Amino acid sequence: MTEHLHVVILAGGSGTRFWPLSREGTPKQFLHIVADASMFVLTLRRALLLAPEDRIWIVTVRGQTDQVLRNVRELSLKHVNIIEEPLGRNTAAAIGLAAVMVGKKDPEGILAVLPADHHIRDESRFIDLMRFGIRVAAAGWLTTLGIQPHRPETGYGYIGKGERISISGIEDGGDCALIFRAERFTEKPDRDKAQAYLRSGGFLWNGGIFIWKAADFLDEMKKFLPGHYRGLAEIGREPRRIGDIYPSLQSISVDYGILERSGRVAVIPADVGWSDVGSWTALYEILDKDGNDNVLRGDVIAIDAERSLIRSEHRLVAAIGVEDLIVIETEDAVLVCREARSQDVREVARLLAEAGRKEARERTRVEKPWGAYEVLDEGEGYQVKWLDIEPGSRLSYQSHNERAEHWTVVAGTATVTVDDKILEIAAGGDVFIPIGGRHRVENRTSGRIRIIEVQTGSYLGEDDIIRYEDDYGRI
Repeated sequence: MTEHLHVVILAGGSGTRFWPLSREGTPKQFLHIVADASMFVLTLRRALLLAPEDRIWIVTVRGQTDQVLRNVRELSLKHVNIIEEPLGRNTAAAIGLAAVMVGKKDPEGILAVLPADHHIRDESRFIDLMRFGIRVAAAGWLTTLGIQPHRPETGYGYIGKGERISISGIEDGGDCALIFRAERFTEKPDRDKAQAYLRSGGFLWNGGIFIWKAADFLDEMKKFLPGHYRGLAEIGREPRRIGDIYPSLQSISVDYGILERSGRVAVIPADVGWSDVGSWTALYEILDKDGNDNVLRGDVIAIDAERSLIRSEHRLVAAIGVEDLIVIETEDAVLVCREARSQDVREVARLLAEAGRKEARERTRVEKPWGAYEVLDEGEGYQVKWLDIEPGSRLSYQSHNERAEHWTVVAGTATVTVDDKILEIAAGGDVFIPIGGRHRVENRTSGRIRIIEVQTGSYLGEDDIIRYEDDYGRI
């Protein structure tokens, strides 16, 4: 059974809830906010406890693939499967696309679907429940883990427990989980309804964690979302058509589109210290606090401050006599808000996006699979950046139609290719790349390389790149 298990990690996201730390190109799953690793890497580590890397499938959206590749590289993985959506079409399409791809490779495949941005405190118990869920899914059920509620939460969806399910060959005594029919799915309730759900004991939080056979899921999709089924089946036959077909699919969640209508859904209650980390307040709740109930990160001085989350990324932040605040400093923006209003941070991100502000799209430091870059200065016809290239990494072999570049190495020794010449350039050396010149820089050393890049030309956008060779599958 486990030889047919494939783990699907859903790694899309809009990057609005944790602004200014997150942006459109860097949603929360790629942030180091709950541990020294990103939430995506933590999820990937959990996935590796269930299946080998060649049976791990990551569904992400175009524009975030570089972040996925960088995070995968942290774990030195070379055989994970990356599925790139042309644009986000919600969870029904994302999971359906993965089911089609898995089904082509393994017709008996079972999918374990994990969001990339959730926090699990009790990972051992979580893995036990997932393995139990695999057995339930093998018996033909669309299976989900329902999170045991601890408070009348209005920000989560709920699953109503129906009758107890008994499956032949699956014993649920001892420490094994119970199985219930999922009677109903409800969206975020008001406070009174959430309190009634909690008192009844008959409802669980919908954590978006699913296990099912790929074939069973596609059967239900054929019944309830026939347009998705036809479109995804065509993509399975002709993957190159994804750009034409996928955007036309209805944007709908798997809960609305299939699970609420299917009679084959089972739910397993799970108490694993789960959080979707859906706001700065949710993050504050799960992090360790000091004697004044503060969470302080970075260069922070707090005097007579209480119950606050204060995080500095670049500069000293001093807070005096404040209570119940969220203060987040980055290199290009500062957020200050009352803890009770942290859900409204997405409104700031929305306003910035509507205004076309770059602070909605990306930070000045941009992470790439090979390292990172940061824009230092820009103006009419020029842009100045630094590039950091990690050991053993290289940029794609590329050219530009609209700009020339002048590189000055300021730390380390870079191996630079310009057309048919290969140059070793040490700190203090430089090289000019003309418009149209094919070029590449790589780091063959054991230390990080830093380069100052001066771009000049009529157009300096990141999309003015023609790639000829690339280590990260971006051609």
